[in-house]
Amino acid sequence: MSPQQLLDGLFAAIGARDLDAIDELYHAEMRFWTNASAGDTLDRNGSLKVLRAFLRRVTSARYEVLERRYWEGGAMQRHVLHIRVADGGEHRIDVCIVFGFADGRISRIWEYVDGRALAPLGW
Repeated sequence: MSPQQLLDGLFAAIGARDLDAIDELYHAEMRFWTNASAGDTLDRNGSLKVLRAFLRRVTSARYEVLERRYWEGGAMQRHVLHIRVADGGEHRIDVCIVFGFADGRISRIWEYVDGRALAPLGW
């Protein structure tokens, strides 16, 4: 799969709440890091656990892609994440993610999230 297909598939699967599709896009040795956590790097299962918890908290998620850049073995995406939470509140969150690819799969994710946007959500 091309990097563009991987990223398009990842964000479509998150929007569709399809964790099985996400799992298929991940490399067996996938690692995930986000500045919104304690700084730990998570493995594939840990990343899926974070996504599962995120999807439990939101009723919808839509990605407004502002920019993507590709290079050999990686990519960067800057987007606005539009979410609706269970109480009906809508929020927008600025995010920048750097990706690594290996063997036609997503092998690394480094996610930078605007903490000010997360604060009202208690995340």
